[in-house]
Amino acid sequence: MRAIESWSKLDPTVWVVDNGSKDNSVEQLRQHCPHIQLILSERNLGFAAGNNLAARQAMDAGASLIFLLNNDAIISEAEVVQLIHTLETAPQTGIVGPLLRDPLPADRLQAAGGRNVAWRINTHRLNLPGGSNPFPVNYVPGTAILISSDVFRQVGLLDKRYFISGEIADLCLRARRHGFTCLIDPMATAYHDTGRSSELREAFYAYYFLRNRFLYVRKFYSLKTLPLLLYWSAFGLAFVAQAILQNRPTRARALWLALR
Repeated sequence: MRAIESWSKLDPTVWVVDNGSKDNSVEQLRQHCPHIQLILSERNLGFAAGNNLAARQAMDAGASLIFLLNNDAIISEAEVVQLIHTLETAPQTGIVGPLLRDPLPADRLQAAGGRNVAWRINTHRLNLPGGSNPFPVNYVPGTAILISSDVFRQVGLLDKRYFISGEIADLCLRARRHGFTCLIDPMATAYHDTGRSSELREAFYAYYFLRNRFLYVRKFYSLKTLPLLLYWSAFGLAFVAQAILQNRPTRARALWLALR
């Protein structure tokens, strides 16, 4: 937040959604970042519904562009300026994002956009086409993503049924079906600190990773629903077996629940 408040070229209105936190983060934000617009939720609504709270307020305030940024990601003002330039100059562009990299000094590429979640396990694209021009992708990761408010107005907000994982891919597919282009700009970079996950946190993500594949397939692939459901059911059973063999009962149970 302090980094954003130091920006000199852009003067964004910043909405921060506190998604039912139980620590003192709200008090810290009020004390150290008095100029932000703080949105409080009494419970954890998930990534989709939480971001929808801010998106609605931003559009009600007349925002033409909405930039979603995770609290574990950092991006400079210059990178955001670059994204805005791309969105405003590339024809039909409705959504654009930066390359995602590990924090310095590692600087490893995490994702250069995303691939189709309907049939891919690892959807992060790790190859660059070369050159400096923006390139189209199946979806832009939600870690750092610039969205035209026209996209939300025409296709709707994030689908809260996903809770977490898959909602941005869902939004991008709806946007592309309405004629918008989703781009990654290789001239812009955000740094994402994924950290280390506990077994319980990994199980939480494993559940939604698999469960939301079924939701996505049922929603968008009516003619291919059965083969894709069988495909993910087979993978799900394999994941359960792998977790059992690795003596990870929490993960195995989460994956089994996602299959039910």
